[in-house]
Amino acid sequence: MSTLYLTLLIFFNIIIIFFTIYTIYANIHGAPYVPTRKKHIRTMLDISESSKGMTLIDLGSGDGRIVCMAAKRGVTATGIEINPILHYWASAKKLFSRHKKYMSFRRENLWHVDLSDVDVLTLFFIKPKMGELMKKIQTEMKPGSCVVSHIFTFDGWQHEKKRGTIFLYRVK
Repeated sequence: MSTLYLTLLIFFNIIIIFFTIYTIYANIHGAPYVPTRKKHIRTMLDISESSKGMTLIDLGSGDGRIVCMAAKRGVTATGIEINPILHYWASAKKLFSRHKKYMSFRRENLWHVDLSDVDVLTLFFIKPKMGELMKKIQTEMKPGSCVVSHIFTFDGWQHEKKRGTIFLYRVK
């Protein structure tokens, strides 16, 4: 085997191990990486009435697809992702976007993110963490702001709208 082949094999194995470690970490602290389909993203943005001038944060933004689609609408969108591989992938996508001025990506633990200036919060979270997240949202987000959850619901918090597997909550 050639030296180049062995080097590439080692490199890709390191990436796989690194990705696996962060996937396990994300599962403990939030949710696994599950790419959201374009039709669901459109529904999430439509149900929240996301438009130019609004601010959006996508918690656990993965490869940045929600942020990219929101930016096309003129929404100032920020993706929060703990996994460095996904974060850098999303950041690379931003480089080639015509709407990059509306996009940002932060590699950060979502529990440390300030939500006080957010108009729309999008998320795909796991059920065991929804209660803890609801407390953070209700403590930090301003009244009238929207929370859009794909698939998972908040116990004890009545959604304002529902379209298929997309739920809109309004902070009071």
